[in-house]
Amino acid sequence: MCSNENILEKIAFVIASTHRKNIILFLDDSLHTPKQIGDAINVRTNHISNLLAQLRKKDLVYCATPQIRKGKLYALTDDGKQVLEYIKSQNE
Repeated sequence: MCSNENILEKIAFVIASTHRKNIILFLDDSLHTPKQIGDAINVRTNHISNLLAQLRKKDLVYCATPQIRKGKLYALTDDGKQVLEYIKSQNE
């Protein structure tokens, strides 16, 4: 499906972790706080913060509200959306 080697590496990175995969699925075209993400996928918020940092480093998610300290909102980047589409196509 994907021919871009960079995207393939990102897909492999995400599907190697159930939690990363669940974060990508949960952020599907919406903004959420780490607490909302953690509650939705049943993972503690401090672990969610670490996972989001990993996903940010790979340019899969971004913080839409970096200026605020608490309650930051996260969303998928364009690469994150491509990874999401791949994951969704595998679940069909």
